Amino acid sequence: MNVSVVDLSANQKKLQVQIPALKVQGELDEKYRELAKSIRIKGFRPGKVPRNIIKSYYGKTVESELSSQFIQETFQDALREANVKPLVEADVSEARFEDNGAFTYIALVDVSPPFELEEYKGLALHRPSVEINETQVETELERIRQQHAQLRSVETERPVTEGDVVLVDLLPTVDGTVFEKGKANDYMAEIGKQTIHPEFDQHLIGHHSGESVAFELDYPEDGPTREVAGKRVHFDVTIREIKEKLIPELDDEFAKEVGQFETLDGLKQTVREQLQKREADRASADVRQQIIDQLLARVEIELSSRVIEREVDRLLGLLHYQFESQGLKVDPGKFNTPEIRAEYRPQAEKNVRWRLICEYLAKREELDLSEQELEEVFQDVARVARVDVETVKRDYADAAIVQQAKDGKLQDKVMKMLEEAAVPTEFSPAERDPEQE
Repeated sequence: MNVSVVDLSANQKKLQVQIPALKVQGELDEKYRELAKSIRIKGFRPGKVPRNIIKSYYGKTVESELSSQFIQETFQDALREANVKPLVEADVSEARFEDNGAFTYIALVDVSPPFELEEYKGLALHRPSVEINETQVETELERIRQQHAQLRSVETERPVTEGDVVLVDLLPTVDGTVFEKGKANDYMAEIGKQTIHPEFDQHLIGHHSGESVAFELDYPEDGPTREVAGKRVHFDVTIREIKEKLIPELDDEFAKEVGQFETLDGLKQTVREQLQKREADRASADVRQQIIDQLLARVEIELSSRVIEREVDRLLGLLHYQFESQGLKVDPGKFNTPEIRAEYRPQAEKNVRWRLICEYLAKREELDLSEQELEEVFQDVARVARVDVETVKRDYADAAIVQQAKDGKLQDKVMKMLEEAAVPTEFSPAERDPEQE
């Protein structure tokens, strides 16, 4: 196999691979011999069809199959021989069988452009304080109480009040046309939560079960629902039923019910610890984001549009997976619109640039995964794939999911190195006075 590389730009190379005629002709001979045993062509006995006749019938199919076979078998070796590491799956732009019997293909490979990052240690980082007060604990306990509230139909004749849950039929219209996306029967609305519109609930207070109410609400230009953003929506609402929430008392019995705690104090302590961990994780994520933002600002890495688009594909795929994991069936095509792709493109570029910076720093600091860390990677992948660890090592060692897990763990090591080498500061980057820099 002969491999040559041409630099097309700082971030793209042309890889030309040629497989010698001896190898190619041997494979072609084998293919035609196998065909000769199985094909039936009128006028020829089985196994006696001349090769030129077979080629006239099946030549294009044979060459197409062999082209795919040669590329699949040799491309990874060609990349290693040329010392080229693609950022995304390469495109084979040309493949042909030469007159001299050899087979040649050309692949366009997107690569990381060369860059230098000298100042990456001693970053000024602000770590937010992690303090949990009693007000936060009480707020979380109240949320848990609300979560365990029960609904009871109101038997007495009374109007809707704050805190009630009402069952309603909704018929919204925009510019005289029914807004189908907002139409609903037996919709459950909690009065005071303002889930539909900040003023929606107020139009129901004081009305009774069985009544119909009509009113109009103006939606802001930057509203989350595009179809009604900046428009006036007319609502016809029929109140079907009024329910009141029965919120449990905050006592030892409640603690036993929600978490098998012996006492309310035990529940409070667990809530406090959970809040502490949540705030600590948030502070850690904030510090890591400071590192990412500072280093991204210190180096320019020019990426091809193709690399960015593949990362957009990955992010949209994750979004679709999140919906499906929650039991929501959504057409993937709804995510893959020009508008949504444009929204994700800046983040996609940051993601790729940050991965390249991590690779650069890991190599420069000679960071690598230990045997124990590699074992943890295999265990994590086995858990996700629902197979045993040995199967992962045997069948998936070179798979993308394993490589991504390795990259993620190596990025954690880079992050830890950067945090340990950082300089603590009292102010966050956004609060720091530029004149003090």
